Formats: sequence, C-alpha cells, structure tokens
Amino acid sequence: MAEKLVRYGIMGAASIVPRIIAGIQESPNSEVVAIAARKLDKAAAVASQFKISKAYGSYQELCEDPNIDVVYIPLWNAGHYSGAKLALDNHKNVLLEKPFTLTFAQAQDLFELAKKQHRFLMEAQKAAFLPITKQVRTQLLDKQAIGQIQGVTIQESHPGIDKIPWFHDVSVGGGAFYGSASYSLEYLQLVLKTDITDYQGQISKVGSQADDQAQVHVQLASGILANVYVTTTTDEVPSQITFWGTEGSLTVPNYWKTDRYELTIGNKTQTFKHTQASEFVYEFDHVSKQVLRGKQTSSVMTPEITLQTTKIIEDLYRGWYPKH
Repeated sequence: MAEKLVRYGIMGAASIVPRIIAGIQESPNSEVVAIAARKLDKAAAVASQFKISKAYGSYQELCEDPNIDVVYIPLWNAGHYSGAKLALDNHKNVLLEKPFTLTFAQAQDLFELAKKQHRFLMEAQKAAFLPITKQVRTQLLDKQAIGQIQGVTIQESHPGIDKIPWFHDVSVGGGAFYGSASYSLEYLQLVLKTDITDYQGQISKVGSQADDQAQVHVQLASGILANVYVTTTTDEVPSQITFWGTEGSLTVPNYWKTDRYELTIGNKTQTFKHTQASEFVYEFDHVSKQVLRGKQTSSVMTPEITLQTTKIIEDLYRGWYPKH
C-alpha cells in the first residue's frame, strides 16, 4: 500500500519557490497542492507554471484550506513570525524559512503555540539533512579523519543584495549576518554535536544601513573556536567551511547546499561527492515523515538549536544597533 502523501501549501511566491517546488516534487511522500501570494494573479501564474491545483490571493485563504497538511513559509524576514502564527492558529503544520524569527521571544511563542495546537513546527535548514552533512559528521567525529579538531573557519560571499529592496533595513531583518547566520551557526551545532557557549563580532555598514559585512567569533562547548565571515560586497570570497585538525583539514564548499567535500591529509586531497537533483528533497522527506508519524518537533533540526541560534543573532544585533 502506497504511503500517504503530505500536502504542502506555499505561503508566498518568492524567488526561491521554484526550487522548493522541485524539492517537494522529488520527495516520494510529498506534493504541492496550493500556493498563495498577496496578489492572486501572481499566485495563479506560479500555479499554472508548476501545475499546482490551487492559487490564493491571500495567506488567510491558504491557511483555511482543509486539504493542506503543511504550510511552507518563505516570506521576507519580518513576515516569518506573523505568517507562522497565522498558519498555526489555523491548525497547520509549519516549515518556516530561516532566520526563524527576528527575536527569541517570537521563536519561543511559536514553539509554545505549536505545542498547544499539537502541530509540527521546524525551521527550514536544508543543510541539516544533506547526505554530505552526515558524511562530514562521520568523518570528523566517528572516524576522526583529521585528528583532533583545532578550529573552524567559515566564509560566505552573497553579492547582489541590492535586488532585495528591504536588505538595508535592519528593523525588518535586513543585513548580511541576518541573511546567512542561521546556516553557519546551526551547521556548527549540527555537525559537531555541541552547543555554542560564547560569541562576539563586528560589522561594517554604510551610515545607518544594515550590515554589509560581518565577522563573528564563536566558542563551542567543546572548546573549539570558529570564525564566521560574511560579505555582500564581493564575489571573490569562496563560500565554504573548513575544519582544521591535528592531522589534516576538511573543506565543504557551499556547505548549506553542497554535494561534495574535500579531505586533505598531508599533501593528498580527496574529493567526495553525492549526486543530487535537488538539495531540498532531503529536508522535505524528513518533514513529511515526521508529520505522518504525528511528531511535533524534529529530532534533527530541534527547537533547542533554533532557539539558541535566534538568541545569538538577536544578541549580536542588539549590540551592533543599540537603539534598534
């Protein structure tokens, strides 16, 4: 007997949506049944292009649809909390894009509401479910392929942010670090299976605008130090994470969506690959299985990881923008 398909409704028609639809369609236990936008014609155009049966001109209509099991929310950063709350208030399971919320209090409120409504809630973090992520964790922790880990460097380049009209407004979640901090901070926790115990950082910005570069120093409970550098001013910085050990190094290019990593021992570098059509499919496989099993939280991308990350980001931005 075929496993039941989990039916997804998409709240918003952001540029990421076509890739999301591809990931859901590749998942054997998931399907897209509806999409909503603030304007019906925009939602209808996406629905027509990807053969989605329902299009709505309001998020309320989407959340009231009885044929939707999970609402996926890729709204602008400032809209995450209200969008997720609307879906949960209508008894929907929710997959909410990163950054989860703009404040720790908002994140707590959503998890409490999900518990009250007996609904599943998870921060969308595709890196947590990539086959390469599991392989990297095994190499570092189980096999100790690079010996004892001495430090971690993370660097990311995300140019072209001027296409995002609200990017320079920190009050709505704009800024280089807001946009990508969840990836780096959560990847460290997920791969090394440890908490972040201390953090401090600096930013650069033009006038009163949100940060265009950020550098954050992180200490893990294990004692390992990590340095995170994010820039939106150049595409010359390779986006990658490198773990440095007593016997070698392990580098993961584009670690949040990757299909490969490089292991260097002495003068020898090996590249390991895992072919994938969509980097999103593994995340949707996980969410759908959790929903079908009646779970309310993920055993991988846990509320604890999301809450700690949200608090760190909020604390740093309060220091950088004390009047905000």
